[in-house]
Amino acid sequence: MQFVEEILKQAKLGDAKKTNTPVDINDINNVFKMPIQYNDKTKKLNENIILDLELVKTVDPEETPIYNNIFNPTNILGKTVLNAVPKYYTTDTTFLKETQQLIKQIKTEDINTISNKHEFTDSNIEDIVASWKEIKGETGFQSKYLYVDWSFGKFINNNPKFLQLMSMYNIASPLLSLCLPIFVLIVPFFIIKIKGIELTLNQYVDVLRTLISQHSIVKVFTNFNQVDFGQKMYLLASAGFYLFSIYQNILVCIRFYSNMKKIHDYLHKFRKYLNYTIEMINFHLSYSNELTNYYKFNSDIKDKLEVLEKFKKHIDCITPFKMSVTKVTEIGNIMYTFYQLYDNPEYHEAMLYSFGFNGYMNNILGVKQHIDSGKMNAAIYSLSNGKEKEKEKEKEKEKEKENKKEKKSSKVKPVFKNMYYPKFINDEKIVKNDCDLNKNMIITGPNASGKTTTLKTVLINVILAQQTGFGCYEKLRMKPFENIHSYLNIPDTSGRDSLFQAEARRCKDILDCIESNGDEDHIAIFDELYSGTNPEEAVSSATAFMDFIVKNENVTCLLTTHYTKLCKKLAKNKHIENYSMKTLKKNDNFEYTYIIEKGISQVKGGLKVLSDMDYPKEILDKQIKQK
Repeated sequence: MQFVEEILKQAKLGDAKKTNTPVDINDINNVFKMPIQYNDKTKKLNENIILDLELVKTVDPEETPIYNNIFNPTNILGKTVLNAVPKYYTTDTTFLKETQQLIKQIKTEDINTISNKHEFTDSNIEDIVASWKEIKGETGFQSKYLYVDWSFGKFINNNPKFLQLMSMYNIASPLLSLCLPIFVLIVPFFIIKIKGIELTLNQYVDVLRTLISQHSIVKVFTNFNQVDFGQKMYLLASAGFYLFSIYQNILVCIRFYSNMKKIHDYLHKFRKYLNYTIEMINFHLSYSNELTNYYKFNSDIKDKLEVLEKFKKHIDCITPFKMSVTKVTEIGNIMYTFYQLYDNPEYHEAMLYSFGFNGYMNNILGVKQHIDSGKMNAAIYSLSNGKEKEKEKEKEKEKEKENKKEKKSSKVKPVFKNMYYPKFINDEKIVKNDCDLNKNMIITGPNASGKTTTLKTVLINVILAQQTGFGCYEKLRMKPFENIHSYLNIPDTSGRDSLFQAEARRCKDILDCIESNGDEDHIAIFDELYSGTNPEEAVSSATAFMDFIVKNENVTCLLTTHYTKLCKKLAKNKHIENYSMKTLKKNDNFEYTYIIEKGISQVKGGLKVLSDMDYPKEILDKQIKQK
């Protein structure tokens, strides 16, 4: 009895230690690695840049993050993997060209054909993830599904034969409980015969009648009125416990039946998911197998494919749920397969990897749709200077004039044709700009004219070109940058710094990186440099800073400012050119065009902003008088 009590105590402690641990779907980004993560020249994008550009998270919860517009994830897996996409970029042009080739070759209609073949949609993806969370996060999984729940005996759950025997017992337990008294009465007869004692069956039956008449349950119906109150209570309690044990066993049997139905539903979903996923993996491999820079990615995905196929073989052996003799013989294998899904670390990792792969494919499909519609185009990568080859050759005289005007540099700077802000990729009317960064840019213009948006447009498209090989432009020729910097949304409080100190600290970080990696290429955007101090010091500080960093021809930068004095000072620098946001004057008002043009803007837009926000007329009139 002491041994039994100790076992029960351990079982209760085991249950007490179990908690319903939430399954974090973001774990797939720790298991699945995108192709770019295998590349030797891959670098991590600074977290500040991801936040500043609002690539996957916006300050305003009502707004849509930039990458959601670009990759257009349509299910939970696509959205989860998208969180990892902006973290990595590469300078490996061979890898980027192979990525361009892969995305171009993949056909949307082929993916749709696979989805239709397996009748697998985004709702199925959501359902399979929900089922996965239910199984992996189930409180008391072993107890609920009638597995061995003691830590020292859990290995038995990996034995199909034992699970078959245990399942047969669970099915037969009500009948066994009912027949146990009869069985107990019959066994002694055979023991007596084995010992050689002469006893006829009739004699044994007579003895049984006498014994049965003394049984508590029989007395309830035969001699209940002839016994005292204490005996009545004993008889009722004995009969009650017997009937309760039968009832409990019936409940176990019903629960086992319900569990088997639920397990079949789960396994049917995962069979369908695995059929779809395995075909999608093979579909991807049919294109990526020949890409040399995808070798490591392909090697990993093939390893996981083997595991998924092995698990699928187990599920394929399971027939549809129905009450039959054949089904009863399968129960051990069914219980084993389901437990493997719950507990096997190899299957756990392979399933998480498959979730990541499907999320990755969902994002690829989103980009592919934009490419097919002409909204995104491939970047052209150059490692040495040279003019873009036009479809038709220019006249020799024009070429000579161009060569005389511009001093050739050994460095290739980004040149955009018809670039636009990725946030507007789904809009019908989009403002597009050309942008030549052979000279560093200073951009002026009134408030809300599009200065900061232009900075973001350039940087986001550079990042996209170094992640996917595509971006929001008609054409881009560039050499990839090893280092990417951003000076946007500098916090006005950071615990220890004033706004100007925070700005200076960000600039110092950029300076340190340029100084430490002077031979590498850098691109940096600066929005209102040193605006946290007075205008005079802001102009002098920004002038000195810009003059210093543009001395290094490996540095490409864009700066926005409201200070025309700064623009005039920096105009003397041969590495810098002034641009402005074209604004059309209409009477006392003006209209934004969001077009970039050369020159310094003289338009002041503060009054318009206040007017558009319905400031009191007295304030507006006073501002006009003070001009």
